[in-house]
Amino acid sequence: MTLMQKAITPALTQAHLTQGHDRIAGYVVRAEDVAFATTPAQLFEVHGLGYPGSPFSPYDRYIDILRFESSPQLQYRDVPGYIVPLWWLRHSRIPPGAELIRVHDDGSSTLLARYGDVGTGWTVTQLGAPRPALASLSRCVGPVAKWHGAYLEADVVDGGHTVVLALANPPLAETGFHQSPSGRWYRRVAREDVTELFELDLTARWNGLSVRVVDQWQDAQRYVVARISHLGDDIERAERLHLERVEAGVYEAIVYAAELTDIQTNQVVPHTWAPGPAAQQRHWAHS
Repeated sequence: MTLMQKAITPALTQAHLTQGHDRIAGYVVRAEDVAFATTPAQLFEVHGLGYPGSPFSPYDRYIDILRFESSPQLQYRDVPGYIVPLWWLRHSRIPPGAELIRVHDDGSSTLLARYGDVGTGWTVTQLGAPRPALASLSRCVGPVAKWHGAYLEADVVDGGHTVVLALANPPLAETGFHQSPSGRWYRRVAREDVTELFELDLTARWNGLSVRVVDQWQDAQRYVVARISHLGDDIERAERLHLERVEAGVYEAIVYAAELTDIQTNQVVPHTWAPGPAAQQRHWAHS
């Protein structure tokens, strides 16, 4: 797997460390291409952090970065003409094993937290620091597995051999689930025990803007609302529509689902997630 790197705004660092925020989006680089950048000033340059309204400065005492192994379901878009190879990553769940690192102006670095997987969430490394809250589970972003007839939020680990299943509440019938220190219930199963494994890709248009639906829920009046994240192809329109700029190139909003048009639902199934024997047996039984 390729190790990727992304600069993290102070607001998002706070969200990761206190709210358990488990999403990532925006401009990323390969870690090996910027290995020489070991100070905030160098990171400011190689990550292109001098954009209008940027919370970063080349004179910062530190800048935080997220390093993560690229997963096969992540979708990137090339950004040509930059000083190092650059990609724009659409709104995604953070891959297992990601590390949040603080790079100081003396060239040293500190590991702030490590993201285990969807079952365990973030672990803060600072002694005595409070454990982050849990982000809500969502089947709109990240792997989903079908196991024992039910669809559960999941992650793929151990080189594709193991699937981590996650539940927000204690299972009523199934055994073998454990409660992580973060409070979430999880179980690790062999890939062969999962009959379906995919990431849901729900896209739409909102006022002409191409978006990905990244969360859905009902409000107090029982209307379905959605968090949308623009797909990066029309920043001017995103700004005209007054979407919230989360960071450079990332615009999001909460809208009523009824306002969405041209809705398309697809299942992303990387070839490395090939069905196991359990899925094949199920297919043969119905053929």
